[in-house]
Amino acid sequence: MLPDKEINEVLFLEAYDGGSHRAFRQGLESRSRHRIRSLTLPGRFWKWRMRGAAAWYADRLNADPGGPVDLIFLTGFINVADLRGLLAPPLDRTPILLYMHENQLTYPLSPEEEFDFHFGFTNIISALAADRVVFNSAWHRDLFLAAIPAFLNRMPEAVPRQVPERLRGRCEVLGVGLEREPLPAGHFPQYRGGACEPGTGPGWPRGKRPLIIWNHRWEFDKRPDVFAEAIGRLLDQGLDFEVALLGESRGQEPVFRSLQDRLGGRCLAFGHVAARADYDALLARGDIVVSCAEQEYFGISIAEAIHAGGYPVLPRAQVYPDLYGARCKGRHFYTGTTELVALLSDLLSGDSCGHVCSLDRDVDGFCWPLLAPKFDRLLAEVARAGRRPMAPPGVRP
Repeated sequence: MLPDKEINEVLFLEAYDGGSHRAFRQGLESRSRHRIRSLTLPGRFWKWRMRGAAAWYADRLNADPGGPVDLIFLTGFINVADLRGLLAPPLDRTPILLYMHENQLTYPLSPEEEFDFHFGFTNIISALAADRVVFNSAWHRDLFLAAIPAFLNRMPEAVPRQVPERLRGRCEVLGVGLEREPLPAGHFPQYRGGACEPGTGPGWPRGKRPLIIWNHRWEFDKRPDVFAEAIGRLLDQGLDFEVALLGESRGQEPVFRSLQDRLGGRCLAFGHVAARADYDALLARGDIVVSCAEQEYFGISIAEAIHAGGYPVLPRAQVYPDLYGARCKGRHFYTGTTELVALLSDLLSGDSCGHVCSLDRDVDGFCWPLLAPKFDRLLAEVARAGRRPMAPPGVRP
């Protein structure tokens, strides 16, 4: 058993320090008992980061590592094999922990892109070169491992064998931390999603009208166009509700502009909310939170809204049923826009979706005060183990 107070010098390398990547790094830095020093690059040019960040970091660290390093913690935009090969002794023998926010084997392509095998292969090689690989959900881990054989079988010859088997024993699962305080000890499951007997649960809706929360990037993989279409169809039905359009717009304001005009005063927010307190206040007012994502390996914005008491409406095809489906028997999942509109219509117009919901308690463990000690134990374990030799095919390390 590892000592509770063991402290290590951790070097955090983040080659894409933006959005959820930056939030994760800052959360771990502020909550960990270990001494974490970060070297970051701005969150842009992700393809060039995957190709060249390892060489840039190696040059920086070989010139001046900035102090002792017991462990290198990095995320998936750095090629671990390139970094290890370019680091000078003794840094080249430093244990490396790889955190996978996403992967390029299964990430959807934007309409302007063609599939580039280099990036998926970089993820595979990085996982093989790391001492431990951490995924943000078990669903993500299994999706990645399952995609490897078909990907490698595209190679004409000299194909690496049994890669998923070699990796599985080194995989861990730890979610992305929420910048929220844990629920109070006396918190209990509440009735949500419709009217209930007076005094038996919170009012529905929380305000004068139901408030629907959208709190994602306004980019193609989150499918804001699907959300805009669904809300438009609800307005066509004459339903009365409010919407908060939150998240980083990233120059995609036109996708929601006509919806904003149609909602008028019922659009309570449009774009990124700079003050965290203001963002949390909107989540606390929200009745329903919706995801239309084409890719989601964890979903930090949904987890935050659930923790604040929102009723989630989520696509079946992503991580959400794996995270929440076993814990809640309510109607939360949909396939296709028609089912999404029908579910939202039921929530807005009646109580047919109402049930006692404990999902806020279930995501409580993702709050940083509860999650950080789990990361600390893993960091100490990997640092203590040191660099392990690569296991031969078919052998668990």
